Amino acid sequence: MRFRRFASLATAAALGAGSLVLGAAASSAATKTITFAYDFPGPDFELTPVVVAQDLGYFKAAGLKVNVSFPPDTSSTTKLLATGSADIGFLTTTDMGVAVNAGAPMLSVANYSMRNNWALFAKPGTKLTPGNLTAALRGKRIFSYGDTWTESMLPFVLRFAKLTNQQVKIVTAPTGNDLTDLLAGKVDISTSTTNYEIPGFQDSGTKGREVQLLGTKVGAPDIPVWVYAVTRSYAASHGATVKAFLSAVKKATVWAAANPVKAAADFSRAYPKSGYTNAYNLEGWKLTIPFLTNAHHQYFTQTNAQWSTLAHALKSINLISKVPAPSTYYTNKFLP
Repeated sequence: MRFRRFASLATAAALGAGSLVLGAAASSAATKTITFAYDFPGPDFELTPVVVAQDLGYFKAAGLKVNVSFPPDTSSTTKLLATGSADIGFLTTTDMGVAVNAGAPMLSVANYSMRNNWALFAKPGTKLTPGNLTAALRGKRIFSYGDTWTESMLPFVLRFAKLTNQQVKIVTAPTGNDLTDLLAGKVDISTSTTNYEIPGFQDSGTKGREVQLLGTKVGAPDIPVWVYAVTRSYAASHGATVKAFLSAVKKATVWAAANPVKAAADFSRAYPKSGYTNAYNLEGWKLTIPFLTNAHHQYFTQTNAQWSTLAHALKSINLISKVPAPSTYYTNKFLP
């Protein structure tokens, strides 16, 4: 479900049993231990707020000891939450939509990002615009990780281009690398979010400027990409813990947005074996910052409109069977 450039899926194992302990140095009667499940088998810069919350003592001040867990694959975070193997998780909104439709008791407790920065990318010199999209995509090889987000966005792009799945070749590679395959000529179009693709291209050393076309310019809904989520039962029985976690992470997010160089360095030190350079981590985090707040400069706040838009979008492409009330998906009651 995520969009990675160079890190191997073996990263989690290299980190040691797929987890990292953050927060209070030692447990005590006043310290609550929780597990935070990321959405990818290894760490990347979107984990920066969690790392900063540790380094600046925000978790400790909130009475938390946080174990960061990395799932074995990109479809397991929801399962970790549902089975109680993790307490709080990091998911895409489309993962939430599909999970809730399947009966999973997921509940989003905060937005991570606020808008959709997923896009199509092509080699330097390629023409890729809304006006020539049909010709640019017809018969072409389009990379997909097979994740829920890409599966949700591509149908809107193809609909805009008046093309069917049979008129393009979607190359699905869950353990592949969209940018590497694009630059090697294995695919004609890659798909990713701008905060991952742009620094990846810059890190590749390729001359020229990679061509990009935002999905929202060609039919994709403008909805948040990532959220923090729990199960409904965990929210009901551990509401104070959820609020403490979000309070610490919000403080860390605000600080990291104001101090991107130091924040990226914190992440790089915390995960030296992540497979990414500090330059990549810094550029990726800087490109993430503009998407962390809404038009009112608020962090985390969710709306009925975003979840209604998501549900109707997923229903229109038959990824979910019905459109539930927005409150089925989220609550803002735990926001600091």
